[in-house]
Order: sequence, then C-alpha cells, then structure tokens
Amino acid sequence: MDKQKSLFSNTIALLGTLSGILIWVLPYFSGTPTEISRVGAVVVVAVSLWASRIFPEYFTAIIFFFLAITFTNSGAPIVFSGFHSAAVWMIFGGLIIGLAVQETGFGQTLSSWLLRIFPRNYFGILCGCALIGCVLSFVIPSNTGRIVIMMPIFMALADQIGFTPGSHGRAGLGLAVVGGSVYPSLAILPSAVPNLGWLGAVESIHGLKITYAEYLIANFPVIGVISTITVPLLCYFLFPDRPRKVTGGVEASEASAHQTRLVILLIGALGLWLTDFEHGISPAWIALGAGVICMLPRVGMLSPPMMLSGVSYAPWFFVAGVIGMGAVVSSSGLGNFIGDILFNRVPLTPGADFANFVVVSVVGMLIGVVTTIPGQPAIMTTLATDISLATDWPIKTVLMLQPLTWAMSLFAYQLPPFILAAHLGGIPMKNLSRLILAMCAVAWLIMLPLLFFWWRIIGYLS
Repeated sequence: MDKQKSLFSNTIALLGTLSGILIWVLPYFSGTPTEISRVGAVVVVAVSLWASRIFPEYFTAIIFFFLAITFTNSGAPIVFSGFHSAAVWMIFGGLIIGLAVQETGFGQTLSSWLLRIFPRNYFGILCGCALIGCVLSFVIPSNTGRIVIMMPIFMALADQIGFTPGSHGRAGLGLAVVGGSVYPSLAILPSAVPNLGWLGAVESIHGLKITYAEYLIANFPVIGVISTITVPLLCYFLFPDRPRKVTGGVEASEASAHQTRLVILLIGALGLWLTDFEHGISPAWIALGAGVICMLPRVGMLSPPMMLSGVSYAPWFFVAGVIGMGAVVSSSGLGNFIGDILFNRVPLTPGADFANFVVVSVVGMLIGVVTTIPGQPAIMTTLATDISLATDWPIKTVLMLQPLTWAMSLFAYQLPPFILAAHLGGIPMKNLSRLILAMCAVAWLIMLPLLFFWWRIIGYLS
C-alpha cells in the first residue's frame, strides 16, 4: 500500500512538472502572453508538489519562492508579499502562544475542565469540539487565533482520554477542532481571511456595502449549520476510535504562577480581539504582542531560546508561500485569464438557475485550486459582472455564491489554517486530506442544493 501511495505521489509530481514545462513553452506555439505562461508554469509545479506531498509543505513553498523570483517578472515585493501579510505574523505569534499553553500545563488544566462537561463518549466529545469551534467563530475574528488557542488544549484532552500520537482518536479530535472552526467561519463575515478579502474586493470593485447580518442570513443557515453537524459525523466515521480513560478521574496540571500569567495574557488578548472594531488593532499584531510577552524575562512564561528550540517555523514558511502564490497569480493576470477561458467554455443560460448555480460553483472551485482560497475572491469578484449578465442574476447573488466554493476545497494548501492545525496537533496530512475531500463532497451533495433552495426562499434567486 505504501509503495502504491508513493508511486501515485511521484506520478502526480512528475505530471505536474511536465505540465509546467509545456505551459512554459506555450507562447512559442500560441498567442498566450509570455508572463502569464511563465507564472502558470510555476504555479502548476508548486500545486502539483503540494498536492502530491512528495516534499514537506514548507519546502515546496521555498521551491515556489525560488522559481517565481527566478523565472517570472513578478519581483520580490510580490513573490515575498506573504511575509508582509498579517496572517503570517498572526501565525508567528500564535505558535509562541501555543507553546506557552503546552509548557505551562494550562492546556492540561483546561482540558480536564472540558472533560467534566463533555459527554463521556467519542462522538459526544467530537460534537463538543466542533461546536466550540463554531461558537468561537463569532467572537474571535481569526481562524489562526482560534486554532492556536484551541489545538494545544484539545490535544491535552486527547492525552487525558488515552488518544496517543498517531491514533485515529487523536486525529479525529484535532480535525473536529479545526473543521468546526474553519468551515462555519466561512459563513460569518469577520471570522476568516477569505471573508475579509471578499468584503474588500466587493466594496472596491463593485461599490457594494454588505452587512454582517445580510452575509450571515444568506450563508450561515446552510454552510455554517451543515458543516457544524457534518464535521463531527465525518470524523467519527473516518477515524473510528474509543476513549480509554474517561471512566477514571481526569488530572489537572498543578497551578503555577506561569499558568496564572498566561491566563491573564490570554484574557487580555481575547478582549482586544473582541473589541478590534473599537481600537482598530489587527488581530495579528495582538497575537504577535502576546507572543513577545510570553518570552519577556520574569514577566513571560518561556525563555527566549525556546523560540528557536520549541517552535517549528514550517507552517510560517508554508503560509507565506501560499499567500505569495496568490499575489503572483493576481498581479500577473493569470487568474482573470483562467476565469475568462473557463467561462468561455461553459454554458451559462438566463433562466437555468440551478445549472448556472452548479457551473459557477465549478469555476470558483477550480480557480481556488490555482489561487488558494484567500486569493480566490479577488479573481471571482472581478468576473462577477460578466457572470451576472450571462445568468441574469443580481450582482449580489453572484458575489454571495463565493463562500460555498471555498467549502469545496480539494487540497490542504488551499486553506492555510488546516496546515497550522495539523502541525500543532501532529495530524498526518493523509488524515487531513481525507476530511477535506469528504467536506468537499458534502458541499456538493448537501450544501449546494440546500443553499439553492434557501436562496429561493429569501429571494436571492427569485
């Protein structure tokens, strides 16, 4: 079986590399603009390496940096723009906070308390994980922030109930946490990076003001509710296991001054996250500041050398690479070029609402494979006017369809918070991929038809 998987991964990587070479020479045989062809070649190679997982994700990101800066005209400010992104520094601060949660024993203490209120069975615990992730999506305005706080706590809970590293139960718990945080947040306006990118593009390109309530009513009853229900169900069936210690007592970590200081720090950070509309400080800088405080002498809980020995920067490089790829695709015009080709090849007919619903979803999903989900709104929002004319839909209906396509992601690299969660929870990438593909199927088979009929009811497709 391992040999078959290795052969499959090698085949994907080889086909991706060969496809990249063919796209590179395409301008010599067609009228394709040279720069678009070069960027396309680099993106295809990077995507195939991420999809095949033949190399670690962070190493593929470094390969992308090299290829993009060497073989395209994008320039360093665009290629390395991920390092300027707030999301990357949110992760940097978050990794330090996560280490502090582990080192102080606070994760063990809080997990002991959670186990007292959770049901004492595997499925009940999975439902609790997903529900807490969904609820926190309304109060903590960043997937990264939620995952950084939640994963160490729930991994400590996994230890308490006997789910050892590498077990199905540990993977199920971790994936319920991240799935319950990420998928419902796509339907809550300020709770995820793609939502905010979408909002900015809608306002700047189309001049539309979308309210929090309007976005929530259009998307959450289907995307938010269905994902909160299906994530624990999928984790239960994909990663079957049973707790081994819940019949006995649960042991909390001994209280300490470090734990007390960490609790005060986390409460302060949470308060600043909740009131960002008032003070205007980005959640990323709050997380970074909290990380700095964690390492201050006497005040903090970690010694500065632990930033080198205890923190892995793999997800930091990976997310910077993904964001940089999205910026390169957008600035080169590749995204619009692909969108135009796709919409010239697919039928959009006024009056055929459900068929159009499916077609636009397919195109949005495919563009997300190239641009990643944070970068997809910039492309799809630009194409929205043409889609509106072809379908005879209101422009707002076309724009609101994008969150559904984000739930149709096929690969982990498209949603950077998943990679961070896998790192913090020690979740194998194969398990992560299984959940993402299963949720893609749920999005197509359940969310899409239900969203279509829900929009019929509320007048979006009248």
